Amino acid sequence: MKIQHLLTAVAATALIGGAAYAQQPGAAPAAGAATTTTTTTAATPAPAAATGDTAASPGAPTGTAVATSVTTTDPASGATVTNVTVTNGPVPDTPENRAKYGKPMSNAGKRTAPKGN
Repeated sequence: MKIQHLLTAVAATALIGGAAYAQQPGAAPAAGAATTTTTTTAATPAPAAATGDTAASPGAPTGTAVATSVTTTDPASGATVTNVTVTNGPVPDTPENRAKYGKPMSNAGKRTAPKGN
């Protein structure tokens, strides 16, 4: 009777381990699959300094948006999968941005003066 319980436990562990192994993230593409990676960085323009002033403030850094695209094609089935990830850059801590968006939410950010990046 004890051996039957032991064999049942071993079988259950093997099944659970197999299911966990099949779900591991980051699996490599199938052999022969073509993979292309593209990274694009686009800068956004800086805001104007004052009303009527067409030049941007010289000390204001510009934000950036980065888009990364990964395309994988399986030659056997002809299926193509494209994954796109877009991230935004940080908002500079300047007096203009504090007036526009409000103070930082953190305790330390509320107690410090804006100084940019």
